[in-house]
Amino acid sequence: MNINANDDDYASDEEEDLDEEDLIVQAAVTAAISAAFVVIDYSQTYYDKTPYHDSALSGAAWVCELLRGHPKRIRKELGVHKHIFRALIVALQDAGHRRSKFVTLEEQLAIFLYTCVTGLSLVHVCERFQRATETASKYVYSYVIIVMIANLVCCRYFLKMLLFFSSAPFYNDYVKLPRADAPIPPEIRNNPKFYPFFKDALGAIDGTHINCCPSAADRQAARDRKGGLTQNCLAICGFDMVFYYMFSGWEGSAADSTMFHDARVTDLPVPPGRYYLADAGFPTCASLVIPIRGKRYHLLEWSRADLR
Repeated sequence: MNINANDDDYASDEEEDLDEEDLIVQAAVTAAISAAFVVIDYSQTYYDKTPYHDSALSGAAWVCELLRGHPKRIRKELGVHKHIFRALIVALQDAGHRRSKFVTLEEQLAIFLYTCVTGLSLVHVCERFQRATETASKYVYSYVIIVMIANLVCCRYFLKMLLFFSSAPFYNDYVKLPRADAPIPPEIRNNPKFYPFFKDALGAIDGTHINCCPSAADRQAARDRKGGLTQNCLAICGFDMVFYYMFSGWEGSAADSTMFHDARVTDLPVPPGRYYLADAGFPTCASLVIPIRGKRYHLLEWSRADLR
């Protein structure tokens, strides 16, 4: 009985060894096939000389179509009317900006506006404007991605326009925050439900999440509480529905109170005695009026009443 048991154990051990060898062989074959596919994909992507951006409709031709086409088309695609687009071109020219060797000033501005309106990644923006990256096949694979991103034509002109719109003199000429002696808005003064209770209010402030395409390293920080990949932007709007201020650059996981503190120490002055209306996500301070926590507000009843 003992001899038979030992033989059975020995046979089972041999079967387990064979199974392990089979698994090792299968894993090695799978790894080799995967590596072969990676090499083939890499070679086709970075060494294939077939033209990639060869569409008959170039970016410059598309911009010309927008300027010559229906007025609502450019408003939908670029977020501005035709006369606003031409006025921005004049402002860029007055600031000394000119067309580059291959890209017109109109296309540079369109790249910036299209990226802001759609929120697409630079790869998709390059496809829209038929703009390619510089040749980088001579670099190793880990460095190719960095070089390609750094040399994206669309990225270069997007940053150029972003710097122009967010710097002097354009920013100082068009972005005007309310001053301490700003008159009471007619939306407050002519409404007995608001006046005189909110006579010192300058506007409303809140955070808004805008979709973004971050890198893999920044993806977790950009994930907001709803699971989306966004950047949280702080916006101030007047009672005349005009935006006065926009503060961007924070990840989607950032709280509104954090952005407000950063904006206050950066470039957001609030005149003494005046304030902005905000929600409960903002801190309690002299510059803000927020709802009282734990207090029930019957908003529906207030909106139906003629006077309160």
